[in-house]
Amino acid sequence: MSHTSRQGSESNAAAPEAPSHMSHVPIALVFAVFLLAMFVIPTFKNVPVGDDWVYTRSVEVLVKDGRLEILDLSVVTLVFQVLWGALFSAFEVSFVSTRLSTITLVLLSTATLYTLCRDMRISPQRSALGAAIYLFNPLTFGLAFTFMTDPHFTALLVISTWLYVRGLRPAQYSPRTVLFASAIAALTFLVRQQGILIPAAVGLYLLFTSRWKPNAAGARLAGIVGGIPALAVVLYYAWLFLIHGAPEQQGAFLDEMIDAGARESRILVSRMTYIALAYIGVFVFPIALGTVPVLRSLRMPRSWTGRLITGIWLVTLIVGAIIFTQAGRHMPYIPQYASPQGIGPTDLYGGRPWLLEGNVVSWLSWVAVISSAVFILLIATRLVERATPERASASLLCMIGSWQFIGALPPSFHFRNWIISVDRYMLPLVPISVVLLLWALNDRRLILPIAWIATALIAAFSIIGTRDFLVFQGATWEMAHEAVESGVPLVQLDAGASWDGYYLYDYSIEHGIDQRTPGGPWWTDLFGPATDSTYVVSTRVLPEHTVIKQDAFSSWMDDDTRTMYLLRKADSPREP
Repeated sequence: MSHTSRQGSESNAAAPEAPSHMSHVPIALVFAVFLLAMFVIPTFKNVPVGDDWVYTRSVEVLVKDGRLEILDLSVVTLVFQVLWGALFSAFEVSFVSTRLSTITLVLLSTATLYTLCRDMRISPQRSALGAAIYLFNPLTFGLAFTFMTDPHFTALLVISTWLYVRGLRPAQYSPRTVLFASAIAALTFLVRQQGILIPAAVGLYLLFTSRWKPNAAGARLAGIVGGIPALAVVLYYAWLFLIHGAPEQQGAFLDEMIDAGARESRILVSRMTYIALAYIGVFVFPIALGTVPVLRSLRMPRSWTGRLITGIWLVTLIVGAIIFTQAGRHMPYIPQYASPQGIGPTDLYGGRPWLLEGNVVSWLSWVAVISSAVFILLIATRLVERATPERASASLLCMIGSWQFIGALPPSFHFRNWIISVDRYMLPLVPISVVLLLWALNDRRLILPIAWIATALIAAFSIIGTRDFLVFQGATWEMAHEAVESGVPLVQLDAGASWDGYYLYDYSIEHGIDQRTPGGPWWTDLFGPATDSTYVVSTRVLPEHTVIKQDAFSSWMDDDTRTMYLLRKADSPREP
């Protein structure tokens, strides 16, 4: 088969194809599958996920009282997210309305990522694949059905990055587009602080590529790239410190970084570096799996810079994998929203059973390492080839992605001596790594059916896992509501982190109550110290507890029926 006919059979011409109705079919199918999944998942179940009750409470205050309030538990800037959530909650604030605000923004970012791929001269079929990998990645998908800050931040990051890439294309510089990009970057900062790293990364890219000069033109360019985000930072902190008051947990995170010292900081950075490289391997796995035809041709880059970067990356992967394996740590290394238990956190007595264990998680770790190695070999090789507009855009993506990794470090200090970090901090790396690898494969073979099959299997895991988690969370809250309706006082009930926080956090603060559950789980200290845990909602019967009520709920992931219990301490004097 000739080189030309082989490329044609893969639908992989480097240049953009002429517009046709058929070229839109793959991306349309991606969105169609997501919309169908929304009816498989209990999307409209009015329950919170993880910490999103904290942010929904801020939306409630804004809609009902007309006041913008950031709770003391919030460690993020949050302003735009609260305003965005309020738009969807004009008639009624609920966990459903705020969840729909997240889904909408994630879908907008998926369409944007597809457009970014097309701007990088990636074919429609591969661009649709990239959009699907991003959208159905367990982290993206699971978090899309929450009101957590991470999906909002990542969605805005994708939109801002696309605008920066489009506006700063060599020989096609568009100040207006860059200005729009900076405005979205400002909104990104108003969700999480590391949003300011987007224009900072763009500035460094312009400096390193000699496109920024210390003159009048350079000053104008700097103002267009970073002026609006810089103004947003100044206005936000002026409002926070002079009017609102700094949330307690924002200061606590700064204290964590100071207390860590040089040694603990160095350990955290080294661990997080390996973890980030391994997670990138997982994120791009469907694409890497489809690169089997080009694996024999993979070589170290010719330039010394490329070889140095690739060498450091590969050594970090190998050494890190060995160290973590010997310590008994396997992928997923920092599980929270994608774990061996499925999708979503399990902050409830009894938890959920593990679905993956033993050799499976061990093999997953090495698959991540191999996939990440394929990623860097392809990227580094392409980055040192002749200059093209697409290569310049790829360099900008690399810079933004590198700084988003740095942005994941500050919040990780809180977890450094416990679980190291949490996986949702890696979410911004998903879209950037996917686009970069697809760009690196322009003019190279990619077995699309294999990549699509892998993506479909991951999508099935994400859909079923998210469905199971929302069913689990719904069963938890239904049992807790039944307990309260039967006469159990709120201050005697522990129904997990979300319930305790939503119903008892404000009460605990107003009454200055310290933890009333000696030796209880972390949420009875941080979220609901007012509960004495006389009654407990749990997925298993606990020692020295009596079963008051039990209800069954389904789990598709392991094709089984689970049981939710309402328990009472055996020495409790009353029963509802």
